[in-house]
Amino acid sequence: MTHLIHFLRILTVLVLAVTFSTTSVLAQTNNTDPLKIAMILWRGETRVEDGFRGFFADRGIPVDLQIYDVERDLSRIPGIIATLRKNPPDLVYTWGTGITSNVVGKYNQVDPDKNITDLPVVFVMVSSPWKTGIAAPPGQSRPNITGATHIAPLPAQIQAIRAYRPMTKLGVVYNNGEDNSVSNVEELTALGAEMGFDVLAAPLGQNGDPSSSDIAPAVADLAKRGADILYIGPDNFIGTYRDALTDAGFDNGLAAFSATELEVRDGQAMLGLVSRYELVGRLAASKVEDILINGLSPADIPIETLDRFSYLIRLSSARRLALYPPLSLLDYAEIIK
Repeated sequence: MTHLIHFLRILTVLVLAVTFSTTSVLAQTNNTDPLKIAMILWRGETRVEDGFRGFFADRGIPVDLQIYDVERDLSRIPGIIATLRKNPPDLVYTWGTGITSNVVGKYNQVDPDKNITDLPVVFVMVSSPWKTGIAAPPGQSRPNITGATHIAPLPAQIQAIRAYRPMTKLGVVYNNGEDNSVSNVEELTALGAEMGFDVLAAPLGQNGDPSSSDIAPAVADLAKRGADILYIGPDNFIGTYRDALTDAGFDNGLAAFSATELEVRDGQAMLGLVSRYELVGRLAASKVEDILINGLSPADIPIETLDRFSYLIRLSSARRLALYPPLSLLDYAEIIK
């Protein structure tokens, strides 16, 4: 247990955050025109965008953020791209794997008529840019694309679960139509062979679009198959219906672990090892600054995730399941009541 606690203590951030100099870069550039940034969002603004805005506000850099909300409907993206081509921004910001993939295409399947190739693009909330083809393979680059990812390394996530309770069977309900979700389950399955656990997969949407009514039966089936805990990965569908998943978990005596912040902070997942959304937004903003103010090419700016993560525990969910955290975790976990 000691080595697990030490490992998680290194990864966890409670007070320390990604910090950036508050010296105004704008004063150095003598440029008073606001940066014109088009933001293509999945479901409106989130805490990621709060952090993005805050970065520029702290540094005194004026920005003109043009918001395009697809409202969870990817079919709107071609119309948005057409609008941007008529009045090009300085840079395009994309939220999530689905939007980013549709905006920039996969690295080996780019269509200049459909995808943005002549404007810099900075993405956020793409969990696996290499596995999903958004990022080019090692040794190659895409000239107009960089971004900030948000998922803690999978081995660290498994260690975080096992620091709370034993786990040999991980239950995963996911949308089979989301590339990031499929990739995540594939990686978990491979990791299970190394770390001694089985992934019990419950894919939804194999015969069409998934329905929220499919979630409860899938969770009940995972409980019958002996799942120790439910895993919520980077899945937009499950994120939208997270309460249906966690409620079904409560009904079947299963806690939920989340790889993303909102499912614990705003939902009822019992625990998670997560990136703080505001810090992801600030990391993305620093890349925008490098491109638009410091003059770097996106191809020369690495795609990165944060190097510190927060261990969150929702105490109300722990009480509901009578699964109280080990006292050793309380020294550094962030407790949400």
